[in-house]
Amino acid sequence: MSKNVETLETELQEINDRLTTVTNKIENTGKQFSDNTPLQNIKKAIATVKNDIKAIDIRIGVVSNTLLQVKLKERSKIIEDDKALEVLDNEYEIEM
Repeated sequence: MSKNVETLETELQEINDRLTTVTNKIENTGKQFSDNTPLQNIKKAIATVKNDIKAIDIRIGVVSNTLLQVKLKERSKIIEDDKALEVLDNEYEIEM
């Protein structure tokens, strides 16, 4: 009878060990499904990209404005140079 009890206790221990292993696997799987850390990381990355895009857009605007100002200065200089040439041409016409 003591051998039968020992055998049953050994089986019970093995079953308890398997039950513990399966329970741990189920808990880990549940934690993985409810873990939203990857989703939070993706949201942070998207926010960072959006901020980078805004910064780049501002830089593009500044460079475009600077380029426009340079073009306008060049155009006004060309116009002034043309007027100066017209004045010089008119002076020569008057003296002749």
